[in-house]
Amino acid sequence: MQATGVGRTDEIRVVAPRVSDETVDPERLHLAEWVVSCLESRGATRPGRAAVAALAGRLRPRLLRRGELAFREGERDAGVWIVRSGRLELAVKGRSRPLIVQILRSGGVDGDIQKLLGMPFPYRARALEESECLTMAPHDFEELLGEHPEMSRLWMATMAERLSESHDRIVGMLGRTLTQQSARLLLDEASGGVVDVPQQKLSEMLGVCRPSLNKVLKELEGQGLIRLRYGAVDILDPYGLAQRAD
Repeated sequence: MQATGVGRTDEIRVVAPRVSDETVDPERLHLAEWVVSCLESRGATRPGRAAVAALAGRLRPRLLRRGELAFREGERDAGVWIVRSGRLELAVKGRSRPLIVQILRSGGVDGDIQKLLGMPFPYRARALEESECLTMAPHDFEELLGEHPEMSRLWMATMAERLSESHDRIVGMLGRTLTQQSARLLLDEASGGVVDVPQQKLSEMLGVCRPSLNKVLKELEGQGLIRLRYGAVDILDPYGLAQRAD
């Protein structure tokens, strides 16, 4: 590794060596291919082998224990995070309890928008269970996008899609009843017909008290739309639940 001084003389920046697909570890290259598949976006060309190899050389595995923080509110240099397995809870401080912004699952990406906008993280990320992540240092992310335009276009398209989805989700919650908001949240969080999020977390995501949410969920269960069980919700009738969300 080559060390290069930047800014003050007491600061050292580690620069990732230039790599090709012949010199990258096959396992690291496999991880980079997986990241690209997670980033694949409509209208964006898949990056070539050189760009994927450059990504592979910059990825750093990170294993988080349950409850361990990936980054805190206000951090600027936490880099880019991609969830390989497990779940990260993104939350901000509320008056009485944390407010959950989102739960990142396998393939979820964060930190790229903050880096490009030069803004600190507005929330903290905590592992809900043992989670394997891939990270990129801020300067490695900048160099990757600067040196490989096709990777830059793909990443920008992905960020635009994520921002659009977040906007649509916020707009879809405005002026809705708690029943409508709850139904929409369950549909958004479901994977394979299962929402593996406890009711307390769901209530924090909606910003309501748990008893209020529990009452709504019991009504939806009584209508045969969902089934409640410990720590999870099964979606029995997604079409009917979607009607309740509208």
